Amino acid sequence: MRDETRDWLVQGMKRRPRFIPELRAIARDAEDPEWAWAVDALGELGDRGSVEILMAHTAGQDTPFVLLDALRKLKDPIAALVFEPNLTHPEPRTRVFALWGLAALGHATPIAGLVALLDDPDVRTPSSYEPGESRRAAQALCDVLGWPFEWAPEAVDATHERVRARFSAEYLAACAEALARGFLICPSCPNQRERPRFDFAGACLTACLSCLEAC
Repeated sequence: MRDETRDWLVQGMKRRPRFIPELRAIARDAEDPEWAWAVDALGELGDRGSVEILMAHTAGQDTPFVLLDALRKLKDPIAALVFEPNLTHPEPRTRVFALWGLAALGHATPIAGLVALLDDPDVRTPSSYEPGESRRAAQALCDVLGWPFEWAPEAVDATHERVRARFSAEYLAACAEALARGFLICPSCPNQRERPRFDFAGACLTACLSCLEAC
């Protein structure tokens, strides 16, 4: 039976760094009723020291969404090992967060994946509603690239305009092709083209970030 008082207390730790040790202890036990709240709180608090605890619970495409989101917020390179398999997750929202997590780590090609999702709007009919991922993709791009964002319908068009001003169509096409081939590196970096997709060397990440700044 869920303890509502404990539930409320754990949720209240979300913005209080002094409770990180308690949150880590809860996050170690996936059977704890407050596990998801603890995982979410560690992500919100930016506790990089909890990465190993969280990674121990990852399971490829079976990784709980709350865990994927927390790892996205922590921006530790090791999390790419769980983001990458989720690029092909059947749930669109999960694919967006996998791209977001990889782009936040400094990888260039996931940017093209997020740009493509700007053209995935909500679909409404008189009898149905199919949520799209365009606004979430806009939020991800704005977060990674340091652009302003508000959760509003016009955010997608505003992000489209910034993308067009920042990146050439040729660059985005090259990134999309590289991403489809399983590479996260920037195709504009000739010395990086043949490296494995998960090269965490500082030089590789720096090169990709430099290309993002230059384009």
